[in-house]
Amino acid sequence: MMNNILLAIKKPVSEEMPRQFRHALQEVMEGHAPKVISQRISLCLSEAVTNLIEHSTPLPTEVSIKFYRENDGWYLNIFDDGEYWDPTENINDDLITEFSAIENGRGVALLNSQSDDIKYTSQKNEKDININKLQLHWAQPKTQKRQTILIVEDNNSLRLLYKTYLSDKYDILTAENGYGALEELNKHHVDLVLSDIRMPQMNGLTLRKKINNKNGDELIPFIFLTAQDDDMMQEQAADLGIDDYLIKPVNKPQLMKVIQRILGRSKQVYQQLTTRIDKKITDSLKPEIPNTSHGWRMQVASRDTGSGGGDLLLHHQFEGMTQLLLTDIMGHDDSAKFFSHAYGGYLHGLIQSMQSNLCASYLLEQLSKYALNDKILSKVTLTCCSLQLFEAGKINIASAGHPAPLLIKPGGISELDTSGVLLGLIEDAKYKNNDFTIKKGQRIALFTDGLFESAENNEARNHLEKCITDTLSSTLSMPIEKALEEVMSVFDQITKSQPTDDTLLLLLEPIQY
Repeated sequence: MMNNILLAIKKPVSEEMPRQFRHALQEVMEGHAPKVISQRISLCLSEAVTNLIEHSTPLPTEVSIKFYRENDGWYLNIFDDGEYWDPTENINDDLITEFSAIENGRGVALLNSQSDDIKYTSQKNEKDININKLQLHWAQPKTQKRQTILIVEDNNSLRLLYKTYLSDKYDILTAENGYGALEELNKHHVDLVLSDIRMPQMNGLTLRKKINNKNGDELIPFIFLTAQDDDMMQEQAADLGIDDYLIKPVNKPQLMKVIQRILGRSKQVYQQLTTRIDKKITDSLKPEIPNTSHGWRMQVASRDTGSGGGDLLLHHQFEGMTQLLLTDIMGHDDSAKFFSHAYGGYLHGLIQSMQSNLCASYLLEQLSKYALNDKILSKVTLTCCSLQLFEAGKINIASAGHPAPLLIKPGGISELDTSGVLLGLIEDAKYKNNDFTIKKGQRIALFTDGLFESAENNEARNHLEKCITDTLSSTLSMPIEKALEEVMSVFDQITKSQPTDDTLLLLLEPIQY
């Protein structure tokens, strides 16, 4: 097994330790782990190390981590000398759904859902001190599957010859006629069909007609092969929307060149279509809120990387309060933005249908059920903050794995304690409603993690966070819209208008109280 140690670090226990570990780990993961896996690793590290500080009795004196790569994936070892606590003991326990009772706030469900394997060991050293080791593993993703070509040819020798030509680069399926080809298309995903025109039982022209009428397969690239240079046959083939037409005999370089060109063009068309759809989705996700509502001023700004998931901000004004929902949907592949749009539609309907007498936690509990049980969206990781604004500076906040809101006041900046488990991890998840009263001259900043994490390395992230918080503090006396403009100007300068993650910042302040 290859063992490539990427990070080994030890620190005395402190409130800053989780953030220091997370930043150090994020810096070494760049280029060494896919974005989605990096997010899961960072999330588990933060949860596990924070637990050691908040729930271990006695408190550890120091914690060390080792992050390394092996042939089967990535490993994170966390060592501490505090209380024995084995998160694997309740992995298969049905009672894990009772989050408060079983986990005792230790994040069992999160660690198990966000890692592929967990091991825990504990032993005493010569001084009778616990040496605890938590090992988390993330498996190496499977390599991308090769493109598949279906060869339809009634001549056995030619069918074998074409398969030999193409097998080095593509996965090959074969059929003797059109009926056999339709059976293969029903059983397998096919990226391109290479078919003879003249075949017994069902010829190539009839096969193409049937594929054109088959849902899901009508856009498959199609190349015809024929032994005759027949103008009428070519015209019939062209009317069916084929991509190319080759005259036998066909040699390997000629066949490879045509297939590569056709598949390349198909991919280009798909990417252009995806880009257009993605832009429409991105535009639909841009946050819009009223400037004032129920005794509060509100201003929001966002930055979009143009790829992956998205940050959502939805609102609804009831008779006695304003409901806001801030969500960060993680992911960096082509499908992540579509998931954001799907969640956006669901959340919009959920807010519109809720009753005004329900607490902020209601939306999170309903969304968690949805995220857990939906077959597709259960595969998405997201954080969420639900808040309700009332007159006289009163605010109710419930959080699901979202960054803590910042309270900005003349004396400085502090975090509001609103922690809660991520959505979709456990059955019947419950969330705490946190009530605060914000005075005139104070502000609240709510944000997605891109605000502090959109930098190239650990040092740059620390610099970004300091500059943003300093600006939030120094602009407190400015009008809220001007303050937001100043903060985002600093953000753009430091990130050079190329953030590494989608970012959203929402500023709130009571109008009078």
